[in-house]
Amino acid sequence: MGLLEGAIVAAVGFPLRQRPLLAAAVMLIAHVLLTGAMHLDGSSDYGDVLGSRARGEEALRVLKDPRRGAFGVVTAAVLIVARFSAFYYLAGHPVLVVASYVTGLESAYITSSIGYEEPYDGMARLITAEAKRPRKLLLNLTITALCLAPLALLNVVSLLGLVGLAAAFVIAHDANRRLGFVNGDVLGFSIEASEVTSLLVMAGWA
Repeated sequence: MGLLEGAIVAAVGFPLRQRPLLAAAVMLIAHVLLTGAMHLDGSSDYGDVLGSRARGEEALRVLKDPRRGAFGVVTAAVLIVARFSAFYYLAGHPVLVVASYVTGLESAYITSSIGYEEPYDGMARLITAEAKRPRKLLLNLTITALCLAPLALLNVVSLLGLVGLAAAFVIAHDANRRLGFVNGDVLGFSIEASEVTSLLVMAGWA
């Protein structure tokens, strides 16, 4: 899925690489349309939790509050601006764009495998349970390696995108301490944060 999303975003930007500002805008629009902005929505929700500095039941209350707080808005804005800036520099490097999306989805798996299961029947409960199975872990590592290997052969800088996976470990650890579990909002934040981190690192080297 990461390969497909990344390929589409890279494909719409590459023909406009001589006009990087326009390319970045089109790539950002494509990203939002492909993901339905669900990951950004989850990032906003968890951003409010981070901003509140709450833990336990209070943190869960903030997470489930349908009203958007200032910290949630700022979190989404920072992610959008950072992604747009990276797209500006990477419009002519489609392989690196694709690599960031592979990294992003891998971060969701890492967060799921480390994170505690949510105590209610939410979207992420089954995902976090399955991610901890040894066979699923081996399958995930194999698929990720098969996806990244050809990208690295095309552009070795794509390996720097793996730095973005660090965000997954940090976010999973924080969610375990703050909420006591990982849910869909946390996974969405992990994907966005890892992708953006990967994009920024690779943009600095491309």
